[in-house]
Amino acid sequence: MLTTTIAGRTWNYSHTIGRNAAAGNGFSQPMDLALAPGGVIYVLSRGQEGAGGVVAPNKRIGKVTIDEKFLGDFGRGGLTWPSSLAVDKDGNVYCSDEHENKVMVYDSDGQEIGHWGEAGSDEGQLDAPTGLAFDSYNNLYISDAGNHRVQKFTKDGQFLSAFGAEGTEHGQFNRPWGLTVDKDGDVYVVDWGNNRVQKFSPDGEFKLAFGAESGPGGELDHPAGVAVDSEGDVYVSDWGNRRVQIYDPEGSTITALYGDAVEFSSWAKEVVESNPDVVKAYRRVKDKTALGLFSHPVGMAIDEEDRLIVTDTTRGRLQVYAKEKNYLDPQFNL
Repeated sequence: MLTTTIAGRTWNYSHTIGRNAAAGNGFSQPMDLALAPGGVIYVLSRGQEGAGGVVAPNKRIGKVTIDEKFLGDFGRGGLTWPSSLAVDKDGNVYCSDEHENKVMVYDSDGQEIGHWGEAGSDEGQLDAPTGLAFDSYNNLYISDAGNHRVQKFTKDGQFLSAFGAEGTEHGQFNRPWGLTVDKDGDVYVVDWGNNRVQKFSPDGEFKLAFGAESGPGGELDHPAGVAVDSEGDVYVSDWGNRRVQIYDPEGSTITALYGDAVEFSSWAKEVVESNPDVVKAYRRVKDKTALGLFSHPVGMAIDEEDRLIVTDTTRGRLQVYAKEKNYLDPQFNL
């Protein structure tokens, strides 16, 4: 389905992955995702809080493929407030935990192989770590939200450097959330409390800001995730406005996506079609457009084919868009 065409770019809604589920081939409040070779996607389900603060079993990391194959899940019982995922060059999966102030590490089969992190505000210590992203040298950037900064570590947790402080000026943060690293090594940080995304050099030098400074239509309301494609276009999950904002490499606003998942994923379809009452109720819905809209999108990633994958968090699914480059409107002879 042709979704949006503007400035020589077209985004086609491709398909939906997942459904709301506490176990099996579904997700529970999916917060983030990370990509691995072969079309593998790791999806972080933050889940709900259990009674009396007990860790609920629906907090887990699902392993699926871009074509909707469910490969299993892991991390149950070991995560409290999981926030973000990243995959290193060896295929290991890293998960930040805001409550435990640590980073969990799993191999590609989901076996825990370690963890590191210490609560505090000194160099190398963490306070509510959120976003994770590896650079080309296999070093890990972390949004240290409670300390209003970004820290850089080796993949084994050795502190390398940090930048940022609490505030509203360029280079300052108010509880940073998601982040990503582009092909040039520049770091994009979601400045959640300041309603913007900031771009930095690998050493932490401020370069650009996205949001209100991008002009009318580019404003953000508590953004959560960020991704950059091979052409340098920047995607931001505009959590409060329930959309994905798209900017060009210079920070100008291009367009926005609002969600198009009016058809069920194959997993959801199996469940729905097994219940005749649900099928009848769905048929009675005259305008299905609202069913396809994003509801508080959070995490996002760009795969090697420049497909955008978004965690449609409240609706328990992923929405996938394919970018068509150098698109031209077809001419019609009437």
